[in-house]
Amino acid sequence: MSNHQHDPNANELWLYYQSVINWVKVTFPKYRKEMKGIEWGFLYNDFKDIPQDSNALEKEIAKLMQDDDVTAKKGIYEYVLGRKEKFLNIRAFTDNQKREAYERQNGICAICGEHFELSEMEADHIKPWHEGGITNAENCQMLCKMDNRTKSGK
Repeated sequence: MSNHQHDPNANELWLYYQSVINWVKVTFPKYRKEMKGIEWGFLYNDFKDIPQDSNALEKEIAKLMQDDDVTAKKGIYEYVLGRKEKFLNIRAFTDNQKREAYERQNGICAICGEHFELSEMEADHIKPWHEGGITNAENCQMLCKMDNRTKSGK
């Protein structure tokens, strides 16, 4: 806005604003309260030139809205555009689930086979969330911090 404070009028900004709003309405025709407060201008700048199938997006959004593992429902919109799971804030394993997996594995990292204390390990989805794995005790494995942070598939 400060770049335009000396412009003779706000036409350019108004046109940009209208472009963002129209893009959002076409890309995401079903309004949800979670859309409020999203930085749509940044998403428009990054994704406006990439063709989107609004029907396919809506089906995926509806499915993700119902997924209990997705705790950041507002992040669904950024996720379906950019495919970065961090926006979903997928529910973490509970302390009880971590302890259960740790005991089941006798403190042994599922990747390197070394023994670690619980505090030196992190919970990991056996079947990744993006492949349909859910956040429950049966899908939890404990990995040493090094292996969990360097494994692929994140």
